[in-house]
Amino acid sequence: MNPLRLLSPGRILLVFTLVVAGYLLVSAGGGVVHSYRLASDEAALRAEVQELESQKDQLLQIRDYLRTDEYIEFMARRVFGLVKPGETLVIVGAPKPEADAPPGGEPAELTWWQRLFGQ
Repeated sequence: MNPLRLLSPGRILLVFTLVVAGYLLVSAGGGVVHSYRLASDEAALRAEVQELESQKDQLLQIRDYLRTDEYIEFMARRVFGLVKPGETLVIVGAPKPEADAPPGGEPAELTWWQRLFGQ
């Protein structure tokens, strides 16, 4: 067999066409995969943006509440112990523990979980 016959112009053209078609198919497949990845990234980012907008709305509501007179008065009374003119501040202390041991013979300094589970 003649080696020149294997390299005929028709066969060379066929091989070249198959190589170009293969390259185009691989390129198109890569583009489809890239497009799919971008679409999934876009969906994830949209969900994240929606969550961040929700957090922003909550923070704005908290900020608006912290600016109200109701909150300012609450903090003035509870934290700083302030009173309005004409009011009297009353401080109620915790009851003093009894000096006697409670019934059952257990010492008074035990906490409830120590009494329940033992020492």
